[in-house]
Amino acid sequence: MKNTSYLLNFLLPLVLISCSQKDQKNTKAMLQADGAIIEFQLDDQTPNVSMGMDYYSGLLFNINWAYNQLQIYDFASRKLIKNLNFEIEGDQGVGELFGFHVHNLDSIFLFSQMDPFIYLTDTLGFVRQKIRYQIPDGYSSAFVHPGYFLSPPELRSGELIVKTHFAGNYREVDNNALKQKHMVYAINLSTGETRFLSHTYPEDYLANGLKHFEPSIARSKDKIVYSFFGDHRLFYADSYDEKLSSKETASAFLDKNLKLFPLDGGRFETQQYLQASSRYESLVYDSYREVFYRFAYPTLEVSEENDVLRLRTAPGPFVIMVLDNDLNVIGESYFEKGIYLPSNFFINEEGLFISLNHPDNPENSEEYFRFQKFFLEFLDS
Repeated sequence: MKNTSYLLNFLLPLVLISCSQKDQKNTKAMLQADGAIIEFQLDDQTPNVSMGMDYYSGLLFNINWAYNQLQIYDFASRKLIKNLNFEIEGDQGVGELFGFHVHNLDSIFLFSQMDPFIYLTDTLGFVRQKIRYQIPDGYSSAFVHPGYFLSPPELRSGELIVKTHFAGNYREVDNNALKQKHMVYAINLSTGETRFLSHTYPEDYLANGLKHFEPSIARSKDKIVYSFFGDHRLFYADSYDEKLSSKETASAFLDKNLKLFPLDGGRFETQQYLQASSRYESLVYDSYREVFYRFAYPTLEVSEENDVLRLRTAPGPFVIMVLDNDLNVIGESYFEKGIYLPSNFFINEEGLFISLNHPDNPENSEEYFRFQKFFLEFLDS
């Protein structure tokens, strides 16, 4: 990630996750591999690990940071059909691409990490609008990253609702300060004005000490839901005007008591906490099956610094929790290490597709995006 003076400096580096299915818990619903493996052939400029992807209307979108490029693959034919190459400067310039959001095929929003601009394009790659907005004092620009603690923007009544970070020293944040900080704000796409929404960090998130407090945000038809790195609970509201409520949604595979940030530790202890302790990462909503998926990571015993650092690109086991629209846990699947990269996944009408390009997977291919298809099986009660 590019440098920033905001809390992003302290955030967990982009992690690619891994493993193979081992066990099930809370089995009212199960993720089942159906044997279908799909491949999208890559050109010479595209790494087989994506920095962010999304599916929309029969198309798979992939961002290629190295070439300031948004790629479009046809899902049915498995072929790359467009490379949208964007200039950094000039009338058609968009800065250095960091994230994107496909609202529809005529409205694709592009974001850099630092600049107070939103760029509106389409599947032809022509920049139709450049929107300058006011970054609130003490906060970052819109943080739209399609692969890290997923929190896609939401377009509502001419405003784009985006995730943000606040400025400050990560190690000096206490509970009283955190609970007053906003997690999202709305950008008026006509005027560029911004306004805070009511959702601030949970009242007691740091009550027992410092924890990594990055949220992932998912939205169903009637809920806005927040998941955090270091809390078993999910936090939710029916609208941005309502106060957040919480619900216990602990994974059976994680430690009951989640670790605190090692304030007295060095680099190894910090990375061990971020990469190898029990934690939660992305929360996503599957609108086709009307369930949430929560990605979680059990504790690993790692004693060597090189082994901890390698977890950034070849991490260990992970869990996918399945929750219904009332946030009841209805299933959990555990995946062993060395097969999947669950940071590279997408959801469509057919199911959940998870990348097979883990560095330790003998079937890993440099020439293809390769995915295993999973379907959600609801069991008889």
